[in-house]
Amino acid sequence: MIKQYPLTLFTPVKKGRLDDLNLVLEKIRKDLHAGTEKEFTKVTTVHYARWFILNRESFRDEPAIPVHDRLVFSSNFDGSLDDHLAELSTVLANYIDQLYDCCEGYPGPGNRTAASRKEYLKQWQKGTAAYFVGAPGRTLLQIQQEKKLRDKIVDFISKNNWKGIPAKQIHHAIKEEIDSKPEFEWSKNKFKEPGIKWHVFLPYCLLFIVALPFIILWPVYLLFFHELRDKYEPTKLSQIPDKLVNRLVEDEDLFPQNQFTQVAVMKPGIVRQLNFQIWMLRTRVLAGNVFVKGKLLNIPTIHFARWVLFDNNKHVMFFSNFDGNWQQYLGDFIDQSGWGLSGIFSNTVNFPPTRFMMTGGAYDEAHFLAWSRSTQVPTQVWYCPYHNLSIKNINNNTKIRIELRKKLNEKQAKLFLKRF
Repeated sequence: MIKQYPLTLFTPVKKGRLDDLNLVLEKIRKDLHAGTEKEFTKVTTVHYARWFILNRESFRDEPAIPVHDRLVFSSNFDGSLDDHLAELSTVLANYIDQLYDCCEGYPGPGNRTAASRKEYLKQWQKGTAAYFVGAPGRTLLQIQQEKKLRDKIVDFISKNNWKGIPAKQIHHAIKEEIDSKPEFEWSKNKFKEPGIKWHVFLPYCLLFIVALPFIILWPVYLLFFHELRDKYEPTKLSQIPDKLVNRLVEDEDLFPQNQFTQVAVMKPGIVRQLNFQIWMLRTRVLAGNVFVKGKLLNIPTIHFARWVLFDNNKHVMFFSNFDGNWQQYLGDFIDQSGWGLSGIFSNTVNFPPTRFMMTGGAYDEAHFLAWSRSTQVPTQVWYCPYHNLSIKNINNNTKIRIELRKKLNEKQAKLFLKRF
C-alpha cells in the first residue's frame, strides 16, 4: 500500500520581489479558477497543493518573533519525498522557476536543472506535528480509476431494465460487463481497506492508563496556573476587516471542496509548548492508527489535515482540505470534536478562554468562529485534481471496487447496489 505524505516549505522572499511573486501567483490562481491551467494536470502523484505568501499581515496577533515575507508551499502526495520533489522539479519546472526566482538563494537561469531545483526546495521543508488522511492508501491514480469504475457501472445499470431480477444476479452481470472491458483489468487486483492498528493503539492505551494520575491533575494545574491568568481579546465576526473576509470569500465554494489555512501565535512558556506537544501526540496516534475509515473524530468531510510548528515553535499553522462550506466545516468540528479543538488551540494567543481544556473554547461558537476567520490566511493557489469528489465518494468507490470482486449473497448484493 502506497502511503500519502505531507510536504511543507517555508521559503524567504527576496527584498523588492514581493509584487513580482504576487503577479505569478495571481496568474496561476486565475487559470485554475477558469479551468485553463495546464501544468498541474501533468502531475501524477499530488492530491492537493497550495502556495501562499506568509508575512506580518497574515498574523491576527502580534508575532512572537519578527516575521519576514515567505512563500509557503504545501502538498499531499503519494510515495517518497525524493520522487515528489523530483516530479515538482521537472513537471512543474515552469512554475518553480517563476515563483522561486523571487526567493532567496534560488539558482540562476544557467544553473537551473531538475537536480538543483530539487536540492533547493528540500532545504526549506518543515516537519509536521500531526497529520490526518481521510482515505489512507488511496493513490491519486486509484482514486481516479475507481471513479471511472463507478461511472461505468452506473452507465451500465441505467441502460438496462433490471425489474424483477435478483440483486445477486445483477451483481454478477455487472462483474461480467466490467471483466469484458480491458481498461478495468486493474480492478482485479486486491485492495484491502486499512483497519485499526491495534499493535500501535493498545500500547498507547496502556501508557494512558499508567499516566492517568498525571492526566487528571494536568488540567487542574493548567486551570489555576494558566487558563485563569490568560489574557483574552474577544473578537466578533463583525469586527473582522472586510478586506480580509472579502479576499477569503473569493476563493470559497468554487467547488464542492474547500481549503483552510490558518496561522496562530503560540502562548509563551514551556508549559504551553508541552501541552501542545501532548495533544499532537494524541492526534498522531489516533489519526494514523484509529481514524482510518474516512472520519476524524466522527467528522466525515476531511480529506487531509495537518499542524505545522515553525519559527522555533513560536507559531503554528493548520492546513485542511474538506468538503462543504467553511461554516459547516467548523460547525462539524464544534459538534463532534469541540474538546479536541479546545485542547489544541487553547495553547495559542487569544483563542476563546477554556476551562480544564474541555469547556469554553470552541464551544463558545460565536467567538470561536470569529477567531478562526481572523486567523485564516488567504491562499493564492490551491489545486486538487478531484475537487468534485467528497471523502465519502472516495471511500464508497473503494468499497464498490472491493465488493465487485466478492461473491455476494442476496442481502450483500442489495447493499452493493445501494452504493450507486
